[in-house]
Amino acid sequence: MKKYIFLSIITALFFTGCVKDEQPQPQPPAPENYDDIVINELITKDTSDVYFVDESGSPADWVELYNKGTKAVDIAGMFITDKPGDEASYEQIPATDAGVTTIPPKGFLVLIFGAADAQGADLPTQIKDGKVFVDVGLSASKDNNVAIYTPEKVLVDESADFNGLEDDKSFGRSVDGAGEWQVMAVKTPGAPNDGSAPVAGTLVINEFMASNDSWNVPGDNGDQPDWIEIYNTGETAIDMGGWYVSDALDDIVKYQLPTDNPGLTTVPAYGFLVLICDGVGEGLHTSFKLSSGGEDIVISEDGVDVTDGYSFCDSGCDLPNPGTDNSTGRDGDGNATWVVYTMGSDRQPTPGEPNN
Repeated sequence: MKKYIFLSIITALFFTGCVKDEQPQPQPPAPENYDDIVINELITKDTSDVYFVDESGSPADWVELYNKGTKAVDIAGMFITDKPGDEASYEQIPATDAGVTTIPPKGFLVLIFGAADAQGADLPTQIKDGKVFVDVGLSASKDNNVAIYTPEKVLVDESADFNGLEDDKSFGRSVDGAGEWQVMAVKTPGAPNDGSAPVAGTLVINEFMASNDSWNVPGDNGDQPDWIEIYNTGETAIDMGGWYVSDALDDIVKYQLPTDNPGLTTVPAYGFLVLICDGVGEGLHTSFKLSSGGEDIVISEDGVDVTDGYSFCDSGCDLPNPGTDNSTGRDGDGNATWVVYTMGSDRQPTPGEPNN
């Protein structure tokens, strides 16, 4: 009997070991494709057709990044500086909002350099109003270039020296991501440098939440408001300034987005803009709230024709009513099929980020 017991134990151990060896081993997460991020264009003094005016009323410098790869890259945690090699000067990109810091493939992200608040004090490196601000201004009066590093401070890319760059002239690559550096005939923040015509795109409603008890979204001040996410389906940034947004298909001009702040209202290529529906009626905050029981959502470029619009309700409408803390969104950004994204599931609401 002992012999059989011994053999049974040996057999069990043998098969247990075989089963364990055949089980798939966990794989480490794929690293970010930081090497696909390049410095693409910059300006040291913007004076006409200014890209961004800070709270003190002064034009800010800017640096355009480009993703030359085939996958989106979140640059949160990377470092950027105008003093390569001097680690004390490195500014780290905040990791508070992946929707703002993610650059789509063949897409752009413009960083605002040296902006000030209303009192003239330099803004810290931060994300604010859907923009990335870097606490350093660029100077053309000395040997200077801009470099970007991985979160481990490994150099990824740097610009050529832009010493002596004239006012209102940008310095960029002749071809996005790869060309030689040169003074540009036309500055193109957030758009191709080579003058090629970008693929036409438009803005669409991509996701919304009509009853919010738990979600903070960009620019909401922690009040958990209703929100509408706008998506840019094309390869060029679109300024939504002057567009109309409404909660009534028979009154599409309820709220008009401001026309004097493109830094706030521009939707990047294949990017997002979150409209806060809290009744404030200022900036990206609409003059109305969404009804938890269902109503309309509409955007219009000219206030005459509907650019994109739907009705949502519990049954019988274009779109399903998502309910509290859930969202209704396209099943993949810009796609025709809509689904409900549910809090606590593996497909949750994603304001300002790709629909998962």
